[in-house]
Amino acid sequence: TFVHILDFIKPGISEIDITCEIEYYMKKNGAQGPAFKPIVVSGLRSSLPHGEPTSKKLVPGDFITLDFGARYDYYCSDMTRTIFLGKPTSKQVQIYNIVIEAQKRAIDSIKPGFLSNEIDKVARSLIEENGFGDFFGHGLGHGVGIEVHENPKLSHKSETKLEPGMVITVEPGIYIENFGGVRIEDMVIVTFDGCVNLTHSSKDLIYL
Repeated sequence: TFVHILDFIKPGISEIDITCEIEYYMKKNGAQGPAFKPIVVSGLRSSLPHGEPTSKKLVPGDFITLDFGARYDYYCSDMTRTIFLGKPTSKQVQIYNIVIEAQKRAIDSIKPGFLSNEIDKVARSLIEENGFGDFFGHGLGHGVGIEVHENPKLSHKSETKLEPGMVITVEPGIYIENFGGVRIEDMVIVTFDGCVNLTHSSKDLIYL
């Protein structure tokens, strides 16, 4: 679906156009439907972590954040990518790279026995070290299963011990009002010695 949407996106289409296409394409390819209402936010609105898609039309220079998942065989999936329409600015690239590195470090640190707040701290510390700690206002992730949001929660308050077989998201973000935002989210399954990433969509910096 993500690859298809990259071909679909162009200047002048709206956030709602993209949302409808995501839902249509997932169902056309065998999903029971979306796991949740897709989040499609662009431009300055990409600073809204859980913003509703609107009739806003895409223009060059926009961040575009796509957060969606399919429901298949009664189980949910969940992923997020942020892409750019037109060539990104140096600040956009900087923020993107910080979020990618924060996510990579967090995923690399996932092992059974670790507490969920320890994983959150890995990503959060990197974002704070780069001066954007005040702009990461939600937890790092959550469990996924029959429901799209399940335990364990990955946040600074949660002390759930990770166990093999848990499926969790890892989704750091930076959201700056009147500028825009970046979030990258993968689903991983905790194994006996680490984790396996279940999300295979590219995380390269993509600009269309």
